[in-house]
Order: sequence, then structure tokens, then C-alpha cells
Amino acid sequence: MKLGTVPAAHDSAPSTIKVVLRYLSVNAKHASALSFTILFSLLSSAILSIMTQCFHAIIDDYGATGMIFNKQAILLLIALAVLIPSQYLQQLIGLKYSELCDRTIRDMTFAIVSRIDKQILDTKQAGDILSCANSDLGQINGALQNYFSVRLPQQIIGFVALIVSLLISWQLTLFSLALVPAIALLQVRISAPLTRFVQQWQQAAGESLSIASNLTGGYETAKAYNWDQRLRHRYEAAVDRAADSGINANRATVLLTPLGQIMLFLPQIIICGFGVYLASVHQITPGGVMSVIILSVFIGNPIGDFPSVLSALKTARGCAARVFELWDLLPETAGGTASEPEGDAILFNNVMFSYMSKPPVINGLSFSIKRGEHIAIVGASGSGKSTAIKLLMALYRKSGGEIALFGHAIEEWSTEALREHISYVGQETFLFAGSIWDNVAMGNRCATNEQIEAAIDAAHLGGIDTKREIGERGLRLSGGQRQRVAIARAMVKDAPLLLLDEPTSALDTQSEAMVAEAIRRLMQGRTTIVIAHRLSALRNLDRVYCMQDGQITESGTHEQLMALQGAYYQLYKTQEAEA
Repeated sequence: MKLGTVPAAHDSAPSTIKVVLRYLSVNAKHASALSFTILFSLLSSAILSIMTQCFHAIIDDYGATGMIFNKQAILLLIALAVLIPSQYLQQLIGLKYSELCDRTIRDMTFAIVSRIDKQILDTKQAGDILSCANSDLGQINGALQNYFSVRLPQQIIGFVALIVSLLISWQLTLFSLALVPAIALLQVRISAPLTRFVQQWQQAAGESLSIASNLTGGYETAKAYNWDQRLRHRYEAAVDRAADSGINANRATVLLTPLGQIMLFLPQIIICGFGVYLASVHQITPGGVMSVIILSVFIGNPIGDFPSVLSALKTARGCAARVFELWDLLPETAGGTASEPEGDAILFNNVMFSYMSKPPVINGLSFSIKRGEHIAIVGASGSGKSTAIKLLMALYRKSGGEIALFGHAIEEWSTEALREHISYVGQETFLFAGSIWDNVAMGNRCATNEQIEAAIDAAHLGGIDTKREIGERGLRLSGGQRQRVAIARAMVKDAPLLLLDEPTSALDTQSEAMVAEAIRRLMQGRTTIVIAHRLSALRNLDRVYCMQDGQITESGTHEQLMALQGAYYQLYKTQEAEA
């Protein structure tokens, strides 16, 4: 697969075998629990076979001698004493296996989502990913957990019971099961479209979740533009499609239920009738008839559950297409082995980059920065400023040219180690649920309380209760407060390279002044790259790079660029006129 491409979506649902094999492969480390579940199922089957033979002998002996307590009765009691712990362990280990599998798959899915390549992640809807990682994954887990912990042991016991029943009377056993294949074939035909209906339902559910996420995430904007009504109509349309698909799926599932009941009880009815006939012509003893009736219960359990198993596996197939597509998304590269700086400069040399086969956004970008310098990158919207920052953080991968940081080409850096040397403050600050203190402490896991307190004070947050809950995404704080929390977090990290992506562009004048003062403190002693919106704030920087169409067109100090009266001058005068 080429870098920068999105894996093709699964055109159709994977086969049931592929779903099961991949499930087992992902949970291979729990194979011992599954093996013990199967082992105790086989043990239970063997004990039930012995018990059936004992019943057979007891009933026949009673008819001949009138005695019910004999060696077979003692053996039956011993077998019963062994059966109880055997079935207990089989069910306990089976349930443990299912819980371990659920934990493993959810942990793996979260790890995959956390490592998805940013270029690919940008093409996905957050609501769709959340729906896939929760609802779809839950459907697969529910179906396969139940199968391996409950249904599979039932099938093993049923299969062994069938063999024993055939040995007792193959005529009676086969005659009682004669109609089962025809009914099973009818069930398969009825359930055929179930996978497609489930896929449609999950896609519509993912779309509805994405719309709801858009409303809650952009609530003020939706209200300001009266989009709530429009979003509600889109949400209702997606829910309607989900409901229609769910109704179609349930229609198929409901049809399977009575057929399953027929498959469960029909063999027992036939055994009673045909068994009496065979006993009357002395082809089977009364004990044999009773044994086949008892065994038919264990044979009938998996047969009666066949519709439920079929429905669950069809559902799992429908969900697996989306889950497997998520699992197969290209992860971001781990990079090389370099972990420590061995030089001072940051270098972009003829760098090229484009989004998913679109025209280049970065087109021959070249500039250099020495350690400790404070530089700004400016330009009109869409000129490639923020993209250059993402390239520097290894969130995006260049398609050509050279990027080097602190003595190593960016490909030589371990991605994780590279980011340890970078602090980032963006335009849209993301804060996690918790307190201000918690969010600042996330900047450095090893930070002491004194270091966290010092960063909070330096970011002018000392007058706020830093231990109270700030709500999801920090919505209980003002925009300026959220930005200062992000600055304090960057201070605690204390990385040598600081990236500021328009950190004050969305703030009012008073908030901007407080944030600007905190930024000045943060920049001290650090190599700093500022993506600037307000050009009037760039007078004290070492150098300003002006970008146009993915290239540097001008560079110099603020005064030098104003004297050139070129692109930077025009941007400055436009802002001055707007002010």
C-alpha cells in the first residue's frame, strides 16, 4: 500500500469463516482458555454418554428383574457427581474467555484508532469511527463471545449425543432428524439478506452519530445559523434508514424463531411415536427408547439454537466489514531510531506535499532556523502555513524534498521521540475532562507539583481554582483561559522546539494581551515557530517568512519586509485597514 492512500473499503461483508478466524487470531493469547472450555465440553459429553447408557441398562434391568438399584445406578450417581463440576468449569472458563476476548479487542481497537495516520484520519467522520468502535464492535463481540462460551460447548455435547444415539438405534435417530436438513435450508434462505440489512443499519447509525456529534461539538454555530432544524432533519433521515434496515433484519430474525422451535420439538415427537413402534417389533428396548429421548434433548439444543446462531453470525458479518476496515487503516509510521538532538538547525529544503493526490499544498518549501531563534510564518489562508507545522510534527509525510531537525532527517527520528522535543499550542485548544491542574500535568508525566504550580502562575492562571472540573473540552472556561491552560501545559513539557499555530487569532483584545504575555514567557530559551494571524505582533521576532502557494516568497524582519512593500506589506496594510 502506498503511503498517503486510504485503504479501500471492504466491498462486501467477509465470510463467516474469515470473521471467526480473525477473531481467533486477535485473541490467540487466550487460546488456552478456549481449549479448556472445549476439553470440559468433551468431558461433559463423555459423562452424559455414560449416564445415558446407565439409564438404558437400569430401565431394561428393571423390566426384566424388577430391581432399580444395581451397579449401573451406582455408576450413574458417580457420573452425576463428576458432571456437575465439569459443567461448572466449562461454563466458568467459557465466560472468562469471552470477557478476556472483549477486553483484548476493545483495547486493540482503541490502540489502532490512536495510531491511525493523520492524513487518513482527516478523511473520516469522527461519529462514524465512534459508531464502528462501539456499536459494530459490540455486535461482533456479543455474537462470537456467546458462540464460543455457550453455543460451541452445546454443539460439542450435541454432536457426541448424536453419535451415542446412532449407536443405540440409528433407525430411530435418523428418522427423527429426517426433516431437520430441509428446515435448516429454509432458515439459511430466510437469513440470507440479514447481513446486508445489518450493514445498512450500522452505516445509518454511524451517520446519525456523526450528525449528533456535529450538533454537540458546534452547538453555538448551529444555533447562530439556525442549523439545528436542518441537522435534525438529516438526523431523522439517517435514523429512519436505520429503522427500516432494523425492521427488515428483525423480520428475518422473527421468521427464524418458530422454525427453530419446530426443529427442537419435532425430533422428540417423532421419537415417541416411532420409538413405540420399534419397541413393539422388538428392534429396540424400552430403555433404548428412553435413552434416545434423553439424548434428543442434547441433540435438540444446538439444533433449536441454530436460528439464533445463524442470526448472530450474519449480524457479525455485517458489522465486521466496517470493523475490519477500521482495523486495516494505515497506522502512522514509527519513524527511525534517532531519539536525541545532535545539531541545532531546523531545515526545510524543497519540500513537497499534497493531500490525497490533490494539487500540491506545499510546493518547494525551503527555509532554515537556528536553535534559539524566534521566527514567524505568515501568509493568506490556504498558503500552507499550518501544513508545514504538521509536517514538522510528523503528522503528515512529505512527498519530496528534505526536512531535518536538530541534526537528523525527519525520517531518522523515532516519531515518539521527535514529539518529546516539541511543544505545540494551536488555535483551537483541546482540553480533556478534569481540572486545570490535570490538563497542565499532562504536559509532563514527571513534573513535580512545584513545576506545575510555576507553569500555572506563569500562564496567569493563579487566580482560578485549578482543581475544579472544567467540563468536556474545557467548556466551563473562557477562550483565553483555555489558551493559557495550553500554554501552561507547554511550559511544563519544557521542550526545546515550540510551535504556535495562530494561538491568539480567536481571542478578544483583553484575552489576547494576557495570552501574549504568557506566550512571551513560554518562548524564552526555546526555538519558536509562530504561525501568525496578527502581523502587528511580529516586530520583535528574529525573522518572518511570508508564504504564497506553498512557497516562501519573502523573508526578513518585520521592518525589512515592510520596506520591500511586497506580499507581506499588502497583508499588513489589509489588516491595518480592517482594524
